Amino acid sequence: MFAERIAALINRHWMWLLIGWVVLAVGLKLVAPTWDSIAKDGDLEYLPANVPSLRGERLLQESFPNEKAHSQVSLVLSRDGEQLTADDRRFGLLLAEAIRNDEELPLVDVWDETTQVVGDMLLAKEGKASMVVARLTSGLMDVGNVRLLRQMEQLIAEHEDKRPEGLVVDLTGSAMIGGDMRASIAESLASTEMTTVLLVLGCLIVIYRAPVLVLIPLATIGVSLSVATDTVALLAQNFGADAFDWSQFKIFTTTKIFVVVILFGAGTDFCLFLIARYKEELASGVPRSEAAGRALANVSDALFGSAMTTILGLATMVFAQYGKFVSSGPIVAVCLFIALIASVTFAPALLRALGPLVFWPYGRKLLERERTDSGEQAEARVWGWVADMVMRRPATILALSVWLAAPLVYFGANVGVTHDLMADLAPDRVSVVGAEAIGRYYDEGTIAPMKVVAKLSDDVVAGKGEGAEPLDLRTADGRFAIAPLHSMLHDLGQVADVRSLYLPTGGDPRNRSFLGGAAFRDLAAAGSPITADTFVSHTAPNEGRVTQLSLILSDNPFSKTARDKIPAMQAALAEFAKQKTVNDAPNPWYGATFELVGTTPGMRDLELITNSDNVRIQVLTVAAVYMVLLVILRRPMTCAFLIVSVLVSYWVTLGATSLFFEWCYGDTFRGLDWKVPIFLFVILIAVGQDYNIYLVTRVYEEQRTHGLREGLRRAIVQTGGIITSCGVIMAGTFIAMATGTLRGMIELGFALALGVLLDTFFVRTVVVPCYFALLARNERAKPTPAEAIETTTPMSRRHHAKAGVS
Repeated sequence: MFAERIAALINRHWMWLLIGWVVLAVGLKLVAPTWDSIAKDGDLEYLPANVPSLRGERLLQESFPNEKAHSQVSLVLSRDGEQLTADDRRFGLLLAEAIRNDEELPLVDVWDETTQVVGDMLLAKEGKASMVVARLTSGLMDVGNVRLLRQMEQLIAEHEDKRPEGLVVDLTGSAMIGGDMRASIAESLASTEMTTVLLVLGCLIVIYRAPVLVLIPLATIGVSLSVATDTVALLAQNFGADAFDWSQFKIFTTTKIFVVVILFGAGTDFCLFLIARYKEELASGVPRSEAAGRALANVSDALFGSAMTTILGLATMVFAQYGKFVSSGPIVAVCLFIALIASVTFAPALLRALGPLVFWPYGRKLLERERTDSGEQAEARVWGWVADMVMRRPATILALSVWLAAPLVYFGANVGVTHDLMADLAPDRVSVVGAEAIGRYYDEGTIAPMKVVAKLSDDVVAGKGEGAEPLDLRTADGRFAIAPLHSMLHDLGQVADVRSLYLPTGGDPRNRSFLGGAAFRDLAAAGSPITADTFVSHTAPNEGRVTQLSLILSDNPFSKTARDKIPAMQAALAEFAKQKTVNDAPNPWYGATFELVGTTPGMRDLELITNSDNVRIQVLTVAAVYMVLLVILRRPMTCAFLIVSVLVSYWVTLGATSLFFEWCYGDTFRGLDWKVPIFLFVILIAVGQDYNIYLVTRVYEEQRTHGLREGLRRAIVQTGGIITSCGVIMAGTFIAMATGTLRGMIELGFALALGVLLDTFFVRTVVVPCYFALLARNERAKPTPAEAIETTTPMSRRHHAKAGVS
């Protein structure tokens, strides 16, 4: 019944369907905001609210509400390892003054060598480098950081004529890293969109050699992409986090990359399935006025089943803890659903409307291959040979496949990943080059200092006796109460330096000099009201009870080495809070609360949360895809085998991808980007079932008429070409992601393309048919009609009976 209705809808009302889609696309374009105008970015901002780093951030903001700086720009002046000259250092002061006078910059303040308290710390050892630090109100991934990066480059260029010869000025800092990241994302998106269109267009021209026929998939994808992105942007504007406090719905710039490649890949596949069946219907003599509707009716099961595996697989990401997963998965699922609706309405309506023009300029000649005996076609001979090989030795082929896949499966199941934010950027990016300069002349952690936010226990008082007042950290007693905490942190192996109210200029507290100019500066800095305001809270309810200490790590704060040391630091602070005495004196920090804040603790939390999400999403994706397969095929064992086949394909792909990029990157390879395994799993497990469903439903259809063995052979021959074409196009859309500059996107694009090709040319072509060949190997004779009917799915039986499929 459904097949008849959908065929009638296409054949009778095709004009209204086309008009409706065009009106919808134009209408949404007029009222919806652009995706980029409301897209969010960043990573750490979307962690669950209860993670330690965000808990510490809330305590920090509550205690220091006047702290407006959220990122910084660092200018590093150096002379290739030589000592800076007086002219070099004066040029640094000139740049600092130019930054202060730039009214367009979101400045909090600017630090240079003359700045009180921090000035001496900006000069490297032996005077080989100097820094100018501009603290900004913008965040790490603020939208304006790309423009800010260009402004800073322009400012340096404008003073080029005053730069002493041989002096190198590098640019880095969290704001510059964020600017480079956003610029790379924009470049990757533009490159992916253009490359995807060109690859799909080229593949379709090679496959069809008929320009009008090529335009049908492109027009369908273009309309669905426009409607999908505008719909999602409109929803985000009116029902997103900016519109309602309760809403967590956000769209991201990087998500659009996935939307583009998946819609182009899956949308093209849907159209190819439809067009292939449309040509079969015409070749069998069905009138053009009925062929489009009949073709859709006969492939609707495969189309809806293929789409739903991907849609539900992506939708399971809503159960993640990480905010970007929660929004991105369902967003791509919604866009794919819109593409599916376009593929089953707009595409067949366009086929019906164009009529004979579809095959221009070849006309009937393009259908000759469909009308001739399949055994005489070169393509059919190739797939016939594959089918015969599979059916002769299915057990041997499966055993050999397992033997070949086993090493890569083991390696893929144990592959390492990295959460290093800077590792995602190309090594020639401005901020990366600047970060390397900081690493040469300063402690590596200088680029992103970490903070310890310490809150005294309510029981801690100053002095003894019943009249003792609560300890106020702003007083002299409070300053010296910070000393043991400062010393304990300085003694930690992963910490290069500590700055606090006790010793704001840093250095080893146990080797302090109390005589001379340096000692006088330390004392003056510690007693400065500015220093007290910086390090101790002056805001109720934490007034005088909360202090912050700045930690410079000995390792790159973005590295796994630094992240792996966070648990030890947290354990040391927890143990310190349990000690009643320190050096035979009462410990003022007994029972205190300590929180770690900054990039490194945030990346540590991101690592823990996404690793947990990875396991959760994998289980849910497999369950969702299995249920879709079970509804469509009604064969539990077959569905389980299909799931196992793509799981093996996933691990093989992941292992091969890791080995490939380890070879490409050499010593700089720290593991695959953390986003690669989870997105590869969801997309490959879900999309990989598209071809499974298309093949298996055709196997059951052919076996109904021709028996188990002959039906399997005919199904392999009939679907081999179309599955190969779809797989090549899908791989092409994914490899387009590798044309950008972000390492994570390059790795993911390569992995997805490799996985799809592996599915196309091996899993779907050999492994799955071997399974059916094993089931059919004991067949003695062609089954009776009743037995034949049992080999079809309920959906396919209904379609064969109602739609007249031959």
